[in-house]
Amino acid sequence: MAIYRQPRNGKDFYRTKSYKFTVASKDDASLIDLRTNVVKHNASVRSRARTYQTLTEYDKLYTVRLMARGPRRWHTKYKGPLIRYFKGQYMVPQSQKMLHSNADSNLNHKFAIEFDVYVHRSREMEDALQHEIDTGQTPGVQNKIKDLKNKIWKLEWQAKNDKLAGYGSN
Repeated sequence: MAIYRQPRNGKDFYRTKSYKFTVASKDDASLIDLRTNVVKHNASVRSRARTYQTLTEYDKLYTVRLMARGPRRWHTKYKGPLIRYFKGQYMVPQSQKMLHSNADSNLNHKFAIEFDVYVHRSREMEDALQHEIDTGQTPGVQNKIKDLKNKIWKLEWQAKNDKLAGYGSN
């Protein structure tokens, strides 16, 4: 069951508007419904934009993101009401190993106890849709072009470094 959590400091105006609720698992009915509604909304916006060949200021695409919450260290010794989200930050000795290398800033989903759900506007998807309208290139074609440009850049970089390495061996 989804739960809306109030901020711990009691200052609701600090909370981002994109926060929706907290769920215990990725199979939660509220999360599935939210994702389904976002997919339907995005499909409607894309269909309208492709039909009329324009994106208006009201046509916004969204994405659902999950932030993992839970203990950040293998052995969390301290328990209490204030420790819930800060187990990796406060009152835990540095000698205790983190769950993974950047657990203090970004907890992997496999270690999560619960997830905060956020809905963000996706300007990347909007840009891809606008590019599709302007050029007629579908997102799949856009990705193929991006991958080819990346391969070309890697080959140029490798050739440049091989050339520089050849000068150093003389």
